[in-house]
Amino acid sequence: MVAADICDNLDRSIFDPLILFMYQVPGLMPEILSDRSIATYNLNQTRVKRLFGPLLSFKALVGLKIDILHVHHVPLWQRIWRTAKLAKIPVVLTEHAKYSISRSNKLQEACRKAAGTANCFTTVSKDLKDYFVKEIGIPEESITVIPNGVDTSRFAPGPKNGVLRDLLPDKFAGKVLISVGRLTEAKDQMTLLSAIELLKKQGRNIFLIVVGDGELRIPLGNEIAQKDLTHCVYLAGSRSDVYQLLPGVDAFILSSKREGFPMSILEAMAAGLPVIATNVGGIPEIVKDGENGILIPPQDQYSLANAICRVLDDPGFAANLAIRARISIEQSYSIQAITETYTKIYLSILERNPS
Repeated sequence: MVAADICDNLDRSIFDPLILFMYQVPGLMPEILSDRSIATYNLNQTRVKRLFGPLLSFKALVGLKIDILHVHHVPLWQRIWRTAKLAKIPVVLTEHAKYSISRSNKLQEACRKAAGTANCFTTVSKDLKDYFVKEIGIPEESITVIPNGVDTSRFAPGPKNGVLRDLLPDKFAGKVLISVGRLTEAKDQMTLLSAIELLKKQGRNIFLIVVGDGELRIPLGNEIAQKDLTHCVYLAGSRSDVYQLLPGVDAFILSSKREGFPMSILEAMAAGLPVIATNVGGIPEIVKDGENGILIPPQDQYSLANAICRVLDDPGFAANLAIRARISIEQSYSIQAITETYTKIYLSILERNPS
């Protein structure tokens, strides 16, 4: 999604952006890119084609007349960097998370290789850069931190709307919570459900919308039924209209065990929501506890339930968090500013590597 947002904001008088997929892409991404009129090309790598993958990719890159390649995530860089080098195409590499890398010596070695090979190596958070420097031994000067950014015109404050109301029970007049993220072990929606169970036992009139899909959709559905939460929790699946759902929600929650630099928090803050999130990964670089959001320990349903109560029971406090959240995004995390930063990097590299 970050790549799509960058492409969407590039100066089209200078750049003609194209998004390359290494594999077949499930979900809503192809539809989103089509709606934004962003061109795509699928390298369509498979196990059968893996032997000839570099040759086929080389032919594609040359045929597409690519001047600069911006690769997201080290594993994909591993698959394409030699081909790009052979085609004499400069490469920008951006890494978003460290979990997979921390569990693989091969990926750690690839990171060290990338730091000395890529024309520019960026991470989306200081937390991630610190990991690469301290744990993998990459020189600090080899890495540039460029955070993710959000479209502040698309994600903006507003009242409850018809799109949101369509997901709520008929005539519901309570507080609406929302969580956006893949349904995976890392996002830990199970702890969120436990917190909601605690609040329902207190008699709270709340409704939680969980946006996203993933391998835990069925287990989460079973947990909702087992905890008797079917009347107050809705699994909304993957949606391309999150920007329309956020306005008017009373609070945003991210209960992750681990994170990189989550777009969902940026989007919620841009929409002027009070944010409750776990103190992991790059989140505390965005959310300042008590100032523009609330930070809680991971895997702690009691702290999460208490934080939700704090926001719902003190409208003035919640409003201040929301206002400061929006200001934080406008000042530091707009996609326009992030795209300008990458534009300068692209042009600098192209000046040094004329085709």
